[in-house]
Amino acid sequence: MKKVAFISQEFAIDKLPTYAGGLGILAGDLFYSSNDLKYPIYGVTFVNKNGYGKYEIKNKEIVYEEENYDPLEYFLEIEDKFHIDLKDKRIYFKVWQYPLSHSKLFLFDTDLQENDPSIRKLTGRLYYEENEEEKLLKDLLLGLGALEFFENYGIEIDKYHLNESHGGFLAVELYKKYRDINKVKEKVVFTTHSIIAGHDSFDYNLVEKYYDIPGEIRNISPNRLSLTKILFELSGFVNAVSYKHKIVTESVYNKKLDYVTNGVYHLRWINKKIEYLYDTYLHGWRNEPGKFAYAQSINRKEFIKVKNVVRKDLIDYINVNSYSNKEFKDDRVLISVKRRLTEYKRFHMLLWRLEKFEELDKKYKIQFLLSGSFHPKDEFVKNTIRWILDIMSTLNTPIGLILNRGYEQERTILAGTDIFLHIPRPPFEASGTSWMRAALNGTPTLFSRDGSPLEIIIDDYNGWFFGENNYDINKNTDDKDVEDFYNKLDYVLNIFRNNYDKYIDVSLNAIRTVGPLFNTYRCFEEYISKAYV
Repeated sequence: MKKVAFISQEFAIDKLPTYAGGLGILAGDLFYSSNDLKYPIYGVTFVNKNGYGKYEIKNKEIVYEEENYDPLEYFLEIEDKFHIDLKDKRIYFKVWQYPLSHSKLFLFDTDLQENDPSIRKLTGRLYYEENEEEKLLKDLLLGLGALEFFENYGIEIDKYHLNESHGGFLAVELYKKYRDINKVKEKVVFTTHSIIAGHDSFDYNLVEKYYDIPGEIRNISPNRLSLTKILFELSGFVNAVSYKHKIVTESVYNKKLDYVTNGVYHLRWINKKIEYLYDTYLHGWRNEPGKFAYAQSINRKEFIKVKNVVRKDLIDYINVNSYSNKEFKDDRVLISVKRRLTEYKRFHMLLWRLEKFEELDKKYKIQFLLSGSFHPKDEFVKNTIRWILDIMSTLNTPIGLILNRGYEQERTILAGTDIFLHIPRPPFEASGTSWMRAALNGTPTLFSRDGSPLEIIIDDYNGWFFGENNYDINKNTDDKDVEDFYNKLDYVLNIFRNNYDKYIDVSLNAIRTVGPLFNTYRCFEEYISKAYV
C-alpha cells in the first residue's frame, strides 16, 4: 500500500465552505471514500477560512457575503510551524489537521504574525487573488509547502497526486532535487480537471523573481511557464476525468493521456428520505454501491410517494430561501440548475428564447430554479443575473434564485427537482458530477452531449440528450443547441405530464445505471490500480 499525498487547492469537507465546485467536491468525496476503503491518503489544501463566497439579492442588487469560519472549531492544530524559502522572502505557515479513522487532511494557513499582511491573507479566500503575483505565490506555497511539510513532519510519501496544476511546483522542486525526470515520474501523478480555465501559467520574469526554473524545465514550456505542460512531462501517470475529456485534451496538447472518470461519494449526497427507500429495498447499498443496480426492486408507489414528499420539501425551501418573482407551487413542473455558475456552463439557457420559455409554461406549467455560487470577479455571471432580475418582473412563470451552495441544500434540491439540467457547452465540460448526485436521488437529467454522461446515458432510457457532440474547442454550437434544447425539453415535459409511468422508469433507470459505476469507491479503486502502483 503506497503512501499517497492528494493535493488540491479546494476540498469539500462536510459543513465547511472550503470549496468552489466540482474539483473540491471530488477531492472531498475521494478523501472520504479512501477512508471507507481503508486505503489512507494524506490530503493537502489551504484552510480557506473565508470561503469562496455566497450572494444575496437585496433591492435587486447582488450582494457578496464572505463565508468565514474558525478552523479551531473544526480542526486540530499541529504545534510546529513550517516555512518555504523563496528568493526574496520566507513564507511561514501553520497546519491544521482533519483526521478521519484512516485518512487525514492537512490544511495550510499563512495567517501568522511572522508574515507580511499580503501573505497572511494568502490562504484565506479560495481562488481570489488581486493579481498574477498573488496567484503565483499560492501555487508556490501549495507545491513547495507540501514537500516541506511532509519532509519535516516525518511522513515519507510514495506518490504525490496533483489535482489540477496548482501544485505543479512540487514536481519542479523534485526535479531540482533529483535532476532525473524518471525519478520524478515515479513520484508524481497528475489529474487534469478542465479543458482550458484550470491550467495555470505564468510569465517567466515574474516566476524568476521568486523561484529559479531549471533550463530543462523551461524548454518544456518556452514562452510562459505552463504548469500543465510541465506536469505532462514530469508525471508518471496523467489522466483526464472522462473519456471525452481525454480525447479533447489530447487534441489540444498533443499528449497521450489515460482517463479515470469521476464519481461521487454516495454516502453524503443522498436525501435522508431517499436513503430510507434504499435502506428498505437495497440492503447493503452503503457498503456496496453496486446494489443500486437493483433499483427496479423499489416499490414504485412508495418511490413516487417519497419523491412527492421531497418535492414538497424543495418547494417550501425555495419559497423561504430564494429570491423569486412568484410563489413556487406543487402543480408546476420544477426544472432546476444546481452548479457552480460560469459562462460555459450555459446555466441560463432555459431563458435564452423567452418566447419559447413562455410557450413551454403555457403548455405544461413550469417553474425554474437557478442555484449555485460564482467567482466574485465573474462579470459575465453578474451581468447575467442582473438580466434575469430585470426580466423576472415581466414573466408569469415562477423563477427562483439561490446564489450559494451547501451540502443539505444540494441534497434538498437534487432530490426534489422534477427535471435537472446539465447543459454545458461542448467540449468544455471535463466530466460534471452534479448530474450523478441527481441520479442517486432518483432525479433524471436533460443533458448536452459532453463530459461523463456520454459514458452511461442512453437517450430516453436513463436520461435525455440534446444538441451536437462537438469536439472542437474553436466551434460554438450554441445557436443550434438552443433550438434542439427547447424541442427536447418539450418532449421531456410531455412525458412528465402525459406519460408519468415512463418518467418513473427513466428515474429508476438513472439510479440503477449511474449508482453502481459513477461513485468514488470505483473511482478511487481505479486510481489505486492505475496510478498508485
